[in-house]
Amino acid sequence: LARAMTRAGMTVLEVGIPYMDTRYQAAELELLKETCREMGKPLPRIVEKPDNYMQVQRIKELRPDLAITGMAHANPLEARGINTKWSVEFTFQQIHGFTNVRDLFELVTRPLRRNESLPEEWQTFVKDGAPVAQATGV
Repeated sequence: LARAMTRAGMTVLEVGIPYMDTRYQAAELELLKETCREMGKPLPRIVEKPDNYMQVQRIKELRPDLAITGMAHANPLEARGINTKWSVEFTFQQIHGFTNVRDLFELVTRPLRRNESLPEEWQTFVKDGAPVAQATGV
């Protein structure tokens, strides 16, 4: 997915993955490096077993045009004006291969197109400087 998005001109900032076995994913990582080099894009940060809190903090700092994320993070990010797409949707969508590339890009760009059509006052639901609840450790 990161390679396809990079090839289409997107700058992929980070890829979170639960587990990476480089024996099996080395070729894909090499292709990602080669694609980024060819497209003049930076290599995305690869984060294995991402810490959810820190990942959300990085997203808030980077302010990407789009965050492909889990459902748990989507609403808080949307409320702060960050476009999101649920990662689970890629599980059920037939996005593999060239014949489905249009469906892939339709899926990725849908939140951007939707949010561009909203009135300005609906762009964010959290006022700048609003207090943020802190999570407590167990």
